[in-house]
Amino acid sequence: MWRLEDVVKAVGGTVLKKEREVFTGISTDSRTIQSGELFVPILGKSFDGHAFIAGALTRSRGGTLCRNDHPVPLADAEGTVILVEDTNQALLDLAHFKRDSLSGRFISITGSNGKTTTKEILAAMMKKRYRVHYNEKNLNNLIGVPMSILAITDDPDICILELGTNMPGEIRKLAVTTNPDASLVTNVNPSHLEGLLSLEGILEEKLDLFRYTKKTGKIFVNADDPGIAGRYRNPGRDTVTFAIDNDADFHLTIDKDLGWEGAAISIASSAGTIKAQTTLLGRHNLYNILAAAAIASTIGVDGFLIAQAIAEFRSYDKRFQPVRTSKGYILIDDTYNANPSSMKWAIRTLAGLPAAGKKVAVLGGMKELGDDSARYHRELGAYLKAAGIGLIVLLGEETKETFAELGDTRAEHFDGKESLIGYLASHLDSGDTILVKGSRAFKMEEIVEALG
Repeated sequence: MWRLEDVVKAVGGTVLKKEREVFTGISTDSRTIQSGELFVPILGKSFDGHAFIAGALTRSRGGTLCRNDHPVPLADAEGTVILVEDTNQALLDLAHFKRDSLSGRFISITGSNGKTTTKEILAAMMKKRYRVHYNEKNLNNLIGVPMSILAITDDPDICILELGTNMPGEIRKLAVTTNPDASLVTNVNPSHLEGLLSLEGILEEKLDLFRYTKKTGKIFVNADDPGIAGRYRNPGRDTVTFAIDNDADFHLTIDKDLGWEGAAISIASSAGTIKAQTTLLGRHNLYNILAAAAIASTIGVDGFLIAQAIAEFRSYDKRFQPVRTSKGYILIDDTYNANPSSMKWAIRTLAGLPAAGKKVAVLGGMKELGDDSARYHRELGAYLKAAGIGLIVLLGEETKETFAELGDTRAEHFDGKESLIGYLASHLDSGDTILVKGSRAFKMEEIVEALG
């Protein structure tokens, strides 16, 4: 429940019309708003929620926020109306108000790769001891994060929030909103360059999470990431490091590579050594496990519970998921998204896995790389050339650069999925292993579905 006076205090608003003084919740969607809820009209690039205020009030008979400068007729509104300077910021302010009313510890996670998987693994570890709330799937933007906080109905011990960005300043806003007790930047790699412009821009954006973590909080630093480890220095903060290659507070060692079954690992720290077996594939996933274990252990989860969670965790949706087909080959569904570093991790993992037949990489283009797109796609071609993949099948305009760089008979390029799928159907054999990956815009999962 939200009292009118608390809403006004949170958003710094002015009551234009008062018909209800208590609201049952907060909604940004006029189609699903429930009785008694307060509507927050979001202003986006291609939509304006103010156009739906009347419909929202008809359904909820609760109330609405409205920008001071927005010409919306509100005299006949069927609820309370609160004027604010910026409704998008008001949503963040409401979430910040809610966050401050909760006694549990907040953990915020960002990074170029591995955010969602790390969050899900950490939630699994924390649930072994604590009551946990976390944002579902990848609802990690300026709307998803505050709505995840506003969805909390009790007072969890731990709240884990994944923060995403594609424009400067977004992590700062989300960090201020979540006011984390602990924060993690998984890594910094080329992604969302259309908005963040350069690797330096990405690094600066991600490091805002550390800068806006509570002064009494802990920050978790990937000591193997040259950008993060080389740049971030703040002796006033309690810093915990983790690494595979370098010395760190938490250090992971691969005890045994189990091929398709995963790996047996050890995580050593001053608290002792955690021995576990994971079914997740790839070195990138070992970093996700290590980062989550470092946070969980530091916050008080026993090592044997962390080991249990590692053993029980299965690959998250469309993140390097092996699918054994009735046709005898294995499809690796890594279709959620792609950027230069995640492409290389996936190809490296494919190259290292045992296979009875040939290894095949089916790759779509990488979006949002700005002016450097051609260079990164050519670098992908050079990486593929050295990886020893038996057959490379490329999709889309961007990968024409990759195809040109490969310049050999192992590669085929297609402009559309239908012809690509037809080609694969006649060139795959039992025992083959096929990686399918590309940016979200290419909907590469449709290829997985067709081949499965």
